[in-house]
Amino acid sequence: MERLSFANKRIMLIFAGLFTLGMVTCMIPVSVLKLHHLSAFAYITMILIWAVSIRRRIVDDRIRHRILAACLFMVLLFFLRMCKYSYFPDDIYVNEYLWYGYTIPLTAIPVCMFMAAMYVEPVRNRRFVVMMEKLLIVLNIIIAATVMTNGYHSFVYGITVHPDKEYTHEWFYWVILVFRAGLSIGILTVLLRKCSLSAARKKWYIPVICIGISGILLTWYLINGGPPRIMGHKLFQLHEAVCIPFIIAFESIIQIGMIPANSGYRLLFDQSGISACIYDDRDMPVLVSGDEPGSSEKEESHMEKESISGGYITWIRDVAAINRLNREIEEVTEELGDENDFIRRENEFRSERISFEERNRLYNRIATAVRTRAVKTDSLLAEAMDSDDETVLREKIIYASVLGAYIKRMGNLMLMTDRADRLSSGELCASLRESFEYLKLKECRCLIYERSRCEMNSAAALLAYELFEDAIEDVWLRLHAISVSLECKDAFEMTITLDAAAEAISSAWKDKEVKDAGCSLSVKYEDETYFIRFRFPDSCVRSVEEAGI
Repeated sequence: MERLSFANKRIMLIFAGLFTLGMVTCMIPVSVLKLHHLSAFAYITMILIWAVSIRRRIVDDRIRHRILAACLFMVLLFFLRMCKYSYFPDDIYVNEYLWYGYTIPLTAIPVCMFMAAMYVEPVRNRRFVVMMEKLLIVLNIIIAATVMTNGYHSFVYGITVHPDKEYTHEWFYWVILVFRAGLSIGILTVLLRKCSLSAARKKWYIPVICIGISGILLTWYLINGGPPRIMGHKLFQLHEAVCIPFIIAFESIIQIGMIPANSGYRLLFDQSGISACIYDDRDMPVLVSGDEPGSSEKEESHMEKESISGGYITWIRDVAAINRLNREIEEVTEELGDENDFIRRENEFRSERISFEERNRLYNRIATAVRTRAVKTDSLLAEAMDSDDETVLREKIIYASVLGAYIKRMGNLMLMTDRADRLSSGELCASLRESFEYLKLKECRCLIYERSRCEMNSAAALLAYELFEDAIEDVWLRLHAISVSLECKDAFEMTITLDAAAEAISSAWKDKEVKDAGCSLSVKYEDETYFIRFRFPDSCVRSVEEAGI
């Protein structure tokens, strides 16, 4: 997927320049130049640029809103820093509470990032995620309240000398630190569990390194009581040690594909097959898909234009179909000359279309039902044509004929039952007779008894014929005798008797379809004879007729 365009590289250069500016101005002594607040402005500018890019790239609003909230807390963190060092440098108590205020964004940033990771799809238990988010917000409020009231209980910092702000870390400070570290680790854990892209999972180390750098810098900060110094000047402060690695980590997460973004759509647009072009506000083409609009040689086409953010898009719309329909309407209107006749023609056209769709639906249904056997028939005929053995040729032709009879008769039954809920058992009997005619060519003894006729459920009739076909195909090589008995008394009942066991037929054959049709199926093997009994109780006896072959 395309990730780095020219605009992305330009933004990266701007980021590098702002970062360098922030570090340099942070190291310049206040006594030399009053530029110490410029580092905060540089980092705030970086955060805002990244926030704008997030707003444009992240499609899921739940993820986007939480990352933007984290950006807002990053800006707040640097704003508190500016107030502390630039606007209230000499007010001890305001300074102290601004220092306490750092805790609010420092804890809220990993909370927002963690919730953004939780909302990455798939979200299997949305209620749990919402409850988790509310719990983290409450914990963040409790932590903030505890830190802001530190002057009353000293649970977080033990301040010994106020003017010089000499202090020690108390037990609740380490609770906060563990809370932040747990959220940072949880972000990567959640994203790795949700990510199904193997290419993205292989690059897990990239965000780990970024967040790990933040951990190393913070650990250095805690152990040495401040950041590393160059010639006595601070190399960084706590604020950028938290924010910048988080930004780099999440940007790398987006780039490797753990969080879905709309980057890389250039290739998709180019291969969409649409003749379109996106222009910027200076009328310069930015993205071209297929044939550039205006280069098409089609006569029946129309140029469309629509304004979009930052420019406009043009595309070619093929109006040949619309023009054809307009000409047809004009011709019909001229020929009829009467509005009522026109409406009648329109209704006829609509009815014809509906009828055509219904026929297509039925033909597709028939084709689906007999596709397997049609393919098998074609294969048998091909094998027969390639064989020089008369015996093999005869066997293949007979088998193909039996399958062909089934295809023909099943199609006829489905045509008859398409708009009818019930079907005469005589139609089923006729289908079985035709199949028997071809089975006799195999020198197979065939008997059919139709003791009575009845009106039966259409689905039951189709299942009964399919059951018969499945049974004979399963025992084709071992079949020497078969009989079928059709009876309609209190219920329709078809009994298939074979001299070989049909292993593919059991009482669970098409269990769901059989139950949905209200039928029952039983299979019994006794005295080297296989009995398959298919019963449908919801039938109505019409007449009595006995026949045999």
